Amino acid sequence: MDKNKLNHNADRGSNKQQQLYLNIAFFGVFACAALIFLLLAFDKIPPVSEHKKAEKETLSTEAQSETGTESATPKETLAAETSITISLMGDCTLGSAPDSDQYNNFDAYQSVYGIDYFFQNVKSYLEGDDLSIINLEGALTTAENSASKSDVYKGDPSYVSALSNSSIEAVNLANDHTEDYGTAGLTETQTTLKDAGITTFGNDDTSVLEIKGIKVGLVGISAIDKQVSECRTQLTNDINAVKEQGANLIIVNFHWGANGETTPDSDQTTLAHAAIDAGADLVVGHHPHVLQGMEVYNGRTIFYSLGNFCDGANMYSDDMDTVIFQPTFTFSAGKELTQTTNSIIPCTISSDSTFNNYQPTPAEDSEKTRIEEKVKELSNQIGNSISGDNSDANSTSGSDGNTTASSESETSSESETSSETSSDGSSSDGSNNSASDGNDSTKLFLPE
Repeated sequence: MDKNKLNHNADRGSNKQQQLYLNIAFFGVFACAALIFLLLAFDKIPPVSEHKKAEKETLSTEAQSETGTESATPKETLAAETSITISLMGDCTLGSAPDSDQYNNFDAYQSVYGIDYFFQNVKSYLEGDDLSIINLEGALTTAENSASKSDVYKGDPSYVSALSNSSIEAVNLANDHTEDYGTAGLTETQTTLKDAGITTFGNDDTSVLEIKGIKVGLVGISAIDKQVSECRTQLTNDINAVKEQGANLIIVNFHWGANGETTPDSDQTTLAHAAIDAGADLVVGHHPHVLQGMEVYNGRTIFYSLGNFCDGANMYSDDMDTVIFQPTFTFSAGKELTQTTNSIIPCTISSDSTFNNYQPTPAEDSEKTRIEEKVKELSNQIGNSISGDNSDANSTSGSDGNTTASSESETSSESETSSETSSDGSSSDGSNNSASDGNDSTKLFLPE
């Protein structure tokens, strides 16, 4: 056989074999592709995106397991730690007595200077807080029939603008002048205040306000001419009422004590302690028309009397010292009260030192210092030493046994006095917690 022909036949055989391999490979690729297509069509394997989704869900489940997060509705919480500052003031009478000097009484000043005159010197402090509360003595009414007693006070309902224009948002009506003009006068007063957007409370009417996610319960009780047992029953009922409405912070206002007395009596201390034992976080008082001292009891603050504030009842007062009491309450994200910082802004009830012109004004210089020292001494008298020396600071045991109060001794020409209590047992750094600008703080503390 020809050698060239043999080579040619060999080449042809080799080409056929290669073609066969190519055909087999092509068929294999086609068959695999077809199989994959069929499997995908019948959801036998998930696409890549589904793999990632499944992996993400697994990681999420693992993370929940590690943090203890449940799929159920979570407990209501705050976005972060939250603080609210509340200003509390004493007796305010926005009006006059029928027999008062018509040329110099509250009504005369209103007609000459306008309704915004009365709180204009303290307005900036009240605008800077989260809630401002006064005790309103007397009625805002047009009623003519007054109660059969010597001292009755009323102002025109339009005088409510003195409060609403000055950032005063809540009014206690539990006092001995609420019904100076009978039930009709009280009802008109309540309606007038509510129409102006001002919350009222007291005399078994409680209120709960929500501020920055914190529910603040307000309770007002007049103890004048009442037995302690009667007041305690009312106290328990009212505190339970605001608790049922979910209050995170409970403030109790008492109208109590004796006129002109600078030291609380045993009834006052009994009721104050009972209020805190029942769940109050702060107790303040009024009626003596003078300042009384402060106390920390079971980690909660009591200010026994805030004195007068805007006193339309008396042009010539024997004592014109007063304060704006301005506690700041700090809450955890879980709405637990963790710290209270108590500040006072020393004031006088008048911008004129010789007589009462019905215009409360922050005290300055030596007068400010004198009022600060006065609050210290009044607190000392009820067993609560206030000091400005950090070295003397000591702990106040609260209901949890670890509440601390601390202080800072620096003063300035325009300072406010403050004390701090912390429910976690740690001392504060003594920074100024006033809502008002431009005030360096005089830090004081209230140990046991």
